[in-house]
Amino acid sequence: MAIKGDEIVIAELKKTFNIKLLYQAVRRLAITPRVYAVIFKPQGRQKMSFWQMIKSLSRRLNIGLLLIDGAEVQLMAEPGVFSGKSSAVQKRRLLKEFHGRRVSENTGGVTGVKLQTAYLEAAVHISVLLKKHKKLKPAELVKHGVDAKAQNILGNNYYGWFERSERGVYRLKRGKARVIAAENPTIWNFYEKLVAAS
Repeated sequence: MAIKGDEIVIAELKKTFNIKLLYQAVRRLAITPRVYAVIFKPQGRQKMSFWQMIKSLSRRLNIGLLLIDGAEVQLMAEPGVFSGKSSAVQKRRLLKEFHGRRVSENTGGVTGVKLQTAYLEAAVHISVLLKKHKKLKPAELVKHGVDAKAQNILGNNYYGWFERSERGVYRLKRGKARVIAAENPTIWNFYEKLVAAS
């Protein structure tokens, strides 16, 4: 996903051209008309009819088609004009996730790997602050730059990192800082430097 001004561009990447790729790309049309299916150039020669078929199908579905050939990206088809329904809810949710990330590095097309989300980033940010300050209230975390959902993250304790030290005050569980830093080194290092500089 990329944003420039008010324009959102979404690219769905798969190794090969398949139904799942088309389905995922078409679903994204509810968020933006600028959706591209992206595939790697197949090894070996392909008949002209193959390229005509996938370009034609992409255009009929109103999605663009990009081809990765080594270090080059070739534009095979531009997205068409989408006349279906858009979803403000899906768009709002996607933008919230996009703007909530500052560090996350997810590799497209990978399965069985934990995704780095805006929620995870906020939880790591809270952990770094609790390591530094020992214990804090959610309102104090927000003043230190954590997302306003700090209370929910601490209360839900999805990752099991936090505990109450007293009413409305939280701390990091013993030994968790080392575990969190080891599991999420890029995010941890980013927020550790940010907190140290503030």
